[in-house]
Amino acid sequence: MKKVVLFIALALCYGTSQAQFGKMLKKKAKAAVEKKLDKKEDTSSSSKTENSSGMVGSSSTSNQNSSKTEYTDEEFKAELAKKYPNDQAKQDLYYQKYLEKKQKEAEANKPKAAAKIGDEFLFMSYPFAMTKGMSAVGVDRVKLRRQMTDMGDNVDLLPYQDPEYAWLRFLTTPELVMMSPEGYIGYELVSGMFTTKIGADRSRTIELGTGMPILVRGMLIAEDVFVIYAGSHQGGHAFNVPSYMIQDDITILNVIGKGEQQFHLDWLEKAKPIVQEFEATLKANYDAAAKAKTDAIKMPKAGAMNSNTSLVNFAKEKVSETISKDGAKLLKLNIESNDWNIVKNKYTGHIMYRWIKGAFTEKNKNNECYLQGFLIKQQYNGSGYSSSEFGGIIHGQMPYGQIMSCENAN
Repeated sequence: MKKVVLFIALALCYGTSQAQFGKMLKKKAKAAVEKKLDKKEDTSSSSKTENSSGMVGSSSTSNQNSSKTEYTDEEFKAELAKKYPNDQAKQDLYYQKYLEKKQKEAEANKPKAAAKIGDEFLFMSYPFAMTKGMSAVGVDRVKLRRQMTDMGDNVDLLPYQDPEYAWLRFLTTPELVMMSPEGYIGYELVSGMFTTKIGADRSRTIELGTGMPILVRGMLIAEDVFVIYAGSHQGGHAFNVPSYMIQDDITILNVIGKGEQQFHLDWLEKAKPIVQEFEATLKANYDAAAKAKTDAIKMPKAGAMNSNTSLVNFAKEKVSETISKDGAKLLKLNIESNDWNIVKNKYTGHIMYRWIKGAFTEKNKNNECYLQGFLIKQQYNGSGYSSSEFGGIIHGQMPYGQIMSCENAN
């Protein structure tokens, strides 16, 4: 009996050791495959090559024939299954290395980021005088520093004399970027003050800054080339679009770039049509937004009281008399009320007067059309109502007081 038990124990130990030995052999075999694969990939005599598109071709024929068969990931898997039908470990290993190589090549083929503004100090076409405290310092070289802040994309001009001092700051917004000509970025001056020469002879000077009525903008038009220009301020974000400059008013104040004189002269010629195109786009967007808003303003519908000819004629006479004092002309008039509105004393309940309202359109001396409102009152005398009184133009109450399309005003 003891011999039988001992024999069974020996058999179990032998089986366990055999299983462990088998696992060791499998691990060694897998390591051998990986080592062999790595060795093959590191030599030029590899029998197969893969590219970022999953192409597989024979190295002996690829030098003679540049065309290679292009595989999808699934097709590559199928080819591996055909070649190694009884070795799933090798299939998985080859496929994993194929994906890794494909990823590396895809990263290498990504387009490079556009060059940023350089760190060197650049010359300006015409010297600026920067105001710092109570003194003015002549500046002929600056550094352009472009950075993203919580406000957006900034371009700062740092004078050579004090590189840590942000002399001028220009900011772009999504609206400005969207409306900029292709390949350029428009910016608006948001802080800083400087004095520059203007005019054809460059003998006149003007002090500019964010508090001036003249609009100052900059434009990044090439690597390390920044143009500063100005013109009369038009618009003013009234219709949620940036302000614009009148074309004939635009003056190129400065070109910042390399030091050669010819470089600046060339860009002074090139910059004008670029910034004019930008400002024309801003004006077109402003005009479109303004038109959309004015087109939305309509003359209110006439009420039942508009059939009272004597009341309508009275209203036309009084309104015309009132607005003519400011050089405006009455275009159209409606009484909006369907009936009189009675006003009583809040303590006694006695009737005080009654009123109706109406709307009219006018064209002012600048040929702009507006929608306005008016009131007509009749006082209560105890037994009836007095003759009509003009209650005046309605102020500060929508929709009256808004500019409108003159087509809708007639």
